[in-house]
Amino acid sequence: MDLEQYLAENNLPVEYIPKGEQYEEAVAALEGLHCSAGIWYLVGKLGDRFSPTQQERTLTMEQAIEFLYRLGVRGASFHYPGEFSDEYADCLKTLLEERDMGAVSIGANTFGHLLFKFGGPASPDREAREAAFTLLLQAQEYGVKLGAKFQNNWAGRDGYNGSFICDPLQQWEWTRECYKKLLLAVEGRCGISIEFKPYDVPEQTVLKTAEDALRMAQEVEEEIAAMPGIDAAGYRHKIGVNIEDAHVYLSNRQVAEAVAKTIATDRLFLRHENDCAGRIDNDRIFGTIHFFDALEATYLQLTSDWDAKGGIHEPDIFPQRDDPLKAYIQSLNAILFYYALARRIREEIAGEPLGVFYQGRGEAEAHDRLLRIIAGGIDYRPIDLGLADRFRREMGI
Repeated sequence: MDLEQYLAENNLPVEYIPKGEQYEEAVAALEGLHCSAGIWYLVGKLGDRFSPTQQERTLTMEQAIEFLYRLGVRGASFHYPGEFSDEYADCLKTLLEERDMGAVSIGANTFGHLLFKFGGPASPDREAREAAFTLLLQAQEYGVKLGAKFQNNWAGRDGYNGSFICDPLQQWEWTRECYKKLLLAVEGRCGISIEFKPYDVPEQTVLKTAEDALRMAQEVEEEIAAMPGIDAAGYRHKIGVNIEDAHVYLSNRQVAEAVAKTIATDRLFLRHENDCAGRIDNDRIFGTIHFFDALEATYLQLTSDWDAKGGIHEPDIFPQRDDPLKAYIQSLNAILFYYALARRIREEIAGEPLGVFYQGRGEAEAHDRLLRIIAGGIDYRPIDLGLADRFRREMGI
């Protein structure tokens, strides 16, 4: 693999532009929430296996950062190479710093090159594993430079198909060793967030569930702590989990359970709030299908003070058939809506444990009580979708 060529040919250009005025109503709506965006769905063509281009209403990199800033969004995530590159790193850093924004994650693109067709860190091809680690390390070092708390690692290509082909235990060990080496290389100054997924390109991934991610995080931390001469405290809770709702539903499970388990272990680093029907990962707007699961997951985040402890919301969408700017704003609105509902429930049950709904009751009674609470009304103040049109007018797009 010609790594230098790969890093050079996949870059999106970035130009400097001065910041404009923020949309105060949006900034006020997001107060108290640390929101981010995956910059790719604002700048990309959102193609699929049938067509490389499904979206033309995209922004340039600098326009996307400015759009997020005007909404009051506090950060963005990037792929390296791709939206983040060696060539434009300084310009991106300047754009973010001038807007008091940050890079939430600079995630290595270990899935876009032909070499990675069997995966990256867990590929049976040694060359692919070595190239993947080089990219991951460079992304990790950029994370340190830009002050990112972690690198989000999408684990959707690493795995296997069929039988008598791959050793799943060996793939697990390769992955664990990769994460360990990444943390040690930067002395824990930038962590790792594992974005698990049950299947994607391979039918069986290495990290399928929240439980897999938690186990991996624990093993990495324990191995580092056992190394001689290591200050274990500097690596504690440096590896955690990113829960993307659609990935949970692909396994026919509930997001609320994953949220509960990861919060309990202080390893829920990032939320990719979205939705799907459980058949394909099409990244629908949060809560459009799984209403009550979205509500319960939000309630658990609210009552555990997850946001106050540094939780980050980064809705992950793929709006091929929608205006990406409006789809992102509505994703933020969905988060605001479910938080408003969760606050209403918290007020009603006065801090009782969640199981109070079921104590001495059947499911019908619990559901009745929940609906009556919801019907009491909420204080929901959405961001106007018209801000997308306003931004385009102001930018001359």
